[in-house]
Amino acid sequence: MREQYLQQFLEETGSYNGLVGNFFPAALWSPLPHFVQTWLRIYIVSLVTYFLLCSLWCFYFYHWKKDIYLLKVGPIAYTIHVIVHITLAEFWLYWTHRAFHDVKPLYKHFHFVHHRYNNKTSLSPFAGAASHPVEAVLDALPYTIFLFFVPMHFKTELALLSLNGIWTFHSHGCLETKMWPILTADYHTVHHIMHRYNYGNYTFMMDWLFGTLRHPNSLIEEAKSE
Repeated sequence: MREQYLQQFLEETGSYNGLVGNFFPAALWSPLPHFVQTWLRIYIVSLVTYFLLCSLWCFYFYHWKKDIYLLKVGPIAYTIHVIVHITLAEFWLYWTHRAFHDVKPLYKHFHFVHHRYNNKTSLSPFAGAASHPVEAVLDALPYTIFLFFVPMHFKTELALLSLNGIWTFHSHGCLETKMWPILTADYHTVHHIMHRYNYGNYTFMMDWLFGTLRHPNSLIEEAKSE
């Protein structure tokens, strides 16, 4: 069964790699090992996606809306902008993540790629980078879309994108840290073990608001009761 699954996995990723390989000479692309082709495919698609989204944002703010100068906004108002922007991104990421679990076809065809790392023995920081391209695009969209409603300086946006990448690795590290109201790695480990609960990104406030918060200590208590 495992060998059959691995074969299907290789065939599927091979077809994705072939789409990117069409843009390279066959003599250069074909000799590359499968894992190198996969890494290059993910890297190139990610670069193209972020380039297109950021180009759209730059066109809107620096060409179409030439009268916008974010540096004129005071520090208090700008801080509020950043908080609102992050809150909107949290709302988006919570509901898209939850939809990937509640809508079974979405889980089967997209989110399962990430949830192959399901327990504390196999979950690692690199599990955060294991995601379907469709899901990766949906995760990146809020950081561009909400700029049209809550603008921020370009450097602030780059800092948030970098922080999100670092946080993705941290939240899959199985570290037990208590930083209320931050959704730390132990909360996300619960999510991977139970395939539900703790859908948030930076904080567990959305989980608290919508009734999907599960404290890591609850698993320990359940284990003791059994």
